Amino acid sequence: MNYIYDIILNFNNNYYDFFEWKKSDSIINIKKIPLFLVSNDIFIMMKYDKVVVDNSFINLIKEKTYTYTKLKIGNASLISNGKEVIGVLFDDKGNVIKRSGLLIDEEEEVLEEIEIRAKYDIKIISHKKVKREEINRIERDKKNFLNNYIRNENNVSNLKYLYYDYFEEECDDTSIIKKRLLDIIKYSWNKKLDSFYNTVKIFDKIKN
Repeated sequence: MNYIYDIILNFNNNYYDFFEWKKSDSIINIKKIPLFLVSNDIFIMMKYDKVVVDNSFINLIKEKTYTYTKLKIGNASLISNGKEVIGVLFDDKGNVIKRSGLLIDEEEEVLEEIEIRAKYDIKIISHKKVKREEINRIERDKKNFLNNYIRNENNVSNLKYLYYDYFEEECDDTSIIKKRLLDIIKYSWNKKLDSFYNTVKIFDKIKN
């Protein structure tokens, strides 16, 4: 088994490039982690989709990743298609649960290391394709915030104000208000949604 030493990983439910990382993320300094070269198809599955791998692979990587602290991060490995590298975290049942990008200089070093490696065939038990949103992490977080706020807001006055603020028309039916506001969040992010988001943030701060 091949290993990579001394790299930074930032595991999240979705894959994020290093430039989308946040200061609040749990960034981990990895001392040692297994590395596998895989086919491009398997790499794309691991990067974006819902995947379950065979238990033999979990047994292969179990307790093989070490940090510089006593922190245990579970069943982890780096995988690469020869062009990109990601960190992948699995649960004990083989589900891909988190992914991480790499810092650009560290990714380049791993790609140099993996050039001479033979491909490893990770057996996939199940695979469900996930629709990819062509938005960045900031926009996705804003959409999630708006969805949660509107679904959980029960103050009729606030909802009516937000509805008028966006559509410039009045509505007294809260079910219609929520439905239409939730519908507009599904669209591509734009300046009007950004302004709406800022208004909702103010309402949320007042409420809390």
